[in-house]
Amino acid sequence: MAKSQSKVYLGYEEEIINERNKLQLNYTINKIGGLPNWPPLENIQFSTKCPLCNLHRLLVVQCYAPLDDSVYHRTLYVFACINPSCWVQSESWTCVRSQMQDAPSKTSSVVVMPNAETNLSWCRGSDDWEENDNGDSSNGNVINIDNNGMQRNSDEEDESNSFELETVEQGLENLQIDSNNANMSPVQGAVGEVAAPVPAAELEEEDESGLVIAETPTVPMNNMASLFTQTAELPSDIRSRLVSGPLQFVSKYIYVEEEWNKASNDDDKVTELLNKYKRDNEIEVGSVADRVAGAPSEDEAYEDATPLHGDRLFHAFLTRLHAQPGQILRYTRDAPPLLGAPLPISENASNSPYKPSICMRCGSRLICELQLVPGFADTLCLFPNHVTLSHLHFLSVLIFTCSQSCWQQNDRLVEEMVILQPEVI
Repeated sequence: MAKSQSKVYLGYEEEIINERNKLQLNYTINKIGGLPNWPPLENIQFSTKCPLCNLHRLLVVQCYAPLDDSVYHRTLYVFACINPSCWVQSESWTCVRSQMQDAPSKTSSVVVMPNAETNLSWCRGSDDWEENDNGDSSNGNVINIDNNGMQRNSDEEDESNSFELETVEQGLENLQIDSNNANMSPVQGAVGEVAAPVPAAELEEEDESGLVIAETPTVPMNNMASLFTQTAELPSDIRSRLVSGPLQFVSKYIYVEEEWNKASNDDDKVTELLNKYKRDNEIEVGSVADRVAGAPSEDEAYEDATPLHGDRLFHAFLTRLHAQPGQILRYTRDAPPLLGAPLPISENASNSPYKPSICMRCGSRLICELQLVPGFADTLCLFPNHVTLSHLHFLSVLIFTCSQSCWQQNDRLVEEMVILQPEVI
């Protein structure tokens, strides 16, 4: 069935995958971090070492992405090096695609994408990406390995925040406020001491007891531009562990839903309400309908407001993300990516700005199939102590894949193209 319009599916952070549920994971699970769940194929060989620094890279996201009218199960695995100098380089990122042919014993081997009538979820037992041929639903929370209906139980155990509470309590114990000087400036009344005293100037009035504080200008001690561009150092203990073997991000499920087209839904709702009003009141409401639907009258004209910073592309990017807050990734095969900054165009690219190259294996055009948006970086913390690294941020990570999903019989993994766009400063 042909698709009437481009569809974009949005991913959201869900619950942490605990040790019990890790035993039920497989290549059909959509998740953040953890270790890759490869399909049960022989001779899968993949080096996680970064080509820039030779440290081991971490799995960032695993995305199960079957195609319409395909006989293959298909999964995307995205890896990145967390070394600060590498994180912002596209060359240190990689995406590999695995494909495994569906079992021939089933009545049908077609793996389909979700349709409009499906309530989509990668990780809820009641919401399905697809229906397999035995009638069993499978998604991020239901694992059908032997058709016995094994289902992931919800883990609602709360994690302790004792570490954060102890840190706050220790900080409060060290809080000291000196209130001996009534003429002390607000800066001096805070914790610690001020290096230079704040002079006081007398008021030119008869009452010489009144004083006003005159703050002495201070020279900035830091270059703010350099603070934004400086590269943090990777902690030595983490670096040593990455030399010997790969670490992993805390693994979490991903919930998905179709992006809501606000303009389309609003138009339908307005038309429905106006028709009902016309039937109830038996009057002509054509002019009212035009106004409610947004059609400008003869004496009024509308134009798009230019953002104060002048960057229309970035403004549109943020506006689209804020329309459905909380999204961490976007998935589509028939719509352009949501860009917050222009993309570089390679020499063999077409005129379209979001097709940077062609497939080096078969010559087909590349499409941006998966996009990680800024909110994704906030979900990343190192296992097992939930350590967060301050430099793990980006504007977008764009995964370009072969539009034909080319695959040969002896293939095990196929590398796709990754373009990272750093934060806008």
